[in-house]
Amino acid sequence: MPEANPFLLLFQTHYADIRALIAAKFHRAPQEAEDIVQDAFHNILRANNIDQLKNPKAYLYKTANNLALNRLRQQRQEPSMISLDEVKDSETADVISPERRVFAQQNLVRLEAALNQLPEKYRRTFLLSRIQEKTYREISEQLNITESTVEKHIIKVLKCLREHLPEVCE
Repeated sequence: MPEANPFLLLFQTHYADIRALIAAKFHRAPQEAEDIVQDAFHNILRANNIDQLKNPKAYLYKTANNLALNRLRQQRQEPSMISLDEVKDSETADVISPERRVFAQQNLVRLEAALNQLPEKYRRTFLLSRIQEKTYREISEQLNITESTVEKHIIKVLKCLREHLPEVCE
C-alpha cells in the first residue's frame, strides 16, 4: 500500500481547525483567514522540509499565527484602509452575544453527542489528540498502537464529524 503524502495528511487534518482559529483569534473574515492558512501551507510546501519537522502541526499553527500578525501590522501601517465600522467591531469583538452563546452551546452538545456515537477507540484517540494535545507518538505509546493507526483514527473521526456536523466543522 502506498504511503500517504505527509503534506496532504497535514492539510486534511488541520486545515479547517487552523482556518477557524485564525478567523476567531484575529477577527478575520473567513476568506482572509483562508488566505492566511493557504499561505502557511504554501510556505511549508515551498520549503519542502515537512519530513524534517519534529512537529509539523505546531510549525503550521505558528506559521499561520505569524502570517496573521504580519497582516495586522501591515494594516496598522495603512490606517486609511481601516474603516470606522471595523474599529467599532474590534472594540466589541470580545463580547459574545447571547444568541451566539446559545448557538455555540447547541453546537457543543451536538458535537459531544456525535463523539459519543463513535467507537471508544476512535473517540479516545481523538480526545487525546485534540483535548489533551498529545502528539501521535505519545498517543501511540499510551494506547499501544502504531502512529499510523492513530492517524487513521483521527482521520476517521474528522471525516465522520464533517459528514454529520457540517455546519459545526466549517
